[in-house]
Amino acid sequence: MAGMSPNANRRREPYTKIKVFLLERNIPQSEVGEVIGKRSSAINQKLNGTGGDFSLGEARVLSRQFGIPMEYFFEVDVPKKEREV
Repeated sequence: MAGMSPNANRRREPYTKIKVFLLERNIPQSEVGEVIGKRSSAINQKLNGTGGDFSLGEARVLSRQFGIPMEYFFEVDVPKKEREV
């Protein structure tokens, strides 16, 4: 849609560190999906912030399987909507 912000459909910030981790190790999103029983499209949405978050169980499995640091699954910053104005 013309004039639409590229972040308009995002629910939250993307998992940039996880995306970089996977790219650097040539781990396809389809393989990530296979490990946790999700389609690659669902993984893509989670990673890009347009879908839901990873569950704690999913994070544990992916951390064990691929070595993704657990802290990559947790945001350090307080969400904008929860900050005092």
